[in-house]
Amino acid sequence: MGIPNILGGFMDKELIQEINYEISILIDSGFYYNDEILEIIEEQFIDEDIPLDILNNMILDRYNENISKQKDWEEKTDFDRLRECFNQINKEKIIAIHNAGYTIDEGVHDAFEVFHHLKSKNMSPEGFCFYNFQDIEVAINYNLLNIAFGDFTDNEEKSLDIGKKITNIFKINSFSVKWNEDINTRIEINPFKWEKSFDNQEYEMEGAFNSYLKNYK
Repeated sequence: MGIPNILGGFMDKELIQEINYEISILIDSGFYYNDEILEIIEEQFIDEDIPLDILNNMILDRYNENISKQKDWEEKTDFDRLRECFNQINKEKIIAIHNAGYTIDEGVHDAFEVFHHLKSKNMSPEGFCFYNFQDIEVAINYNLLNIAFGDFTDNEEKSLDIGKKITNIFKINSFSVKWNEDINTRIEINPFKWEKSFDNQEYEMEGAFNSYLKNYK
């Protein structure tokens, strides 16, 4: 039997599966607290007239499952190591953004936004790297993480150098990296087990901005 909706009918089984999947990805990403997830799901399924208490219960159930799984995580997860890599990447005058938009284009836009804000602080970043929310979904489902990168002057030689610096830092931190040294190909960390809990830290553009200010000396 489906879940009753506000009109007295029942939610379609496929709809329930779709909502549960979206909730799971948002919770497993570790970037959103429950109220944010509720807003995202409510907006995404606005035409379905789903009562908020039902959505809240679905989110809470999935959240509790996630908390239970965390007991089996390693003390230092791949995400912890990735965050350390991003801090080291900053020291190479490269902006590094966690969860940069939903697509590559949005991530590049975010990188340029951070670049302009840093320029106003008399900083001169030479390049950027990021992964977006689609990449997180792939990491959760397939245990690999793609990292986009580039420079701010459309200079192929500089972009190649940035890609090499990023790849080297990942390798130094014991990640297995696949990259053919083509500036039009993203760097793939494989395997990458996505295990991140919500931690109230700054990420995305604001986090990248502050991280760069802190780490580039």
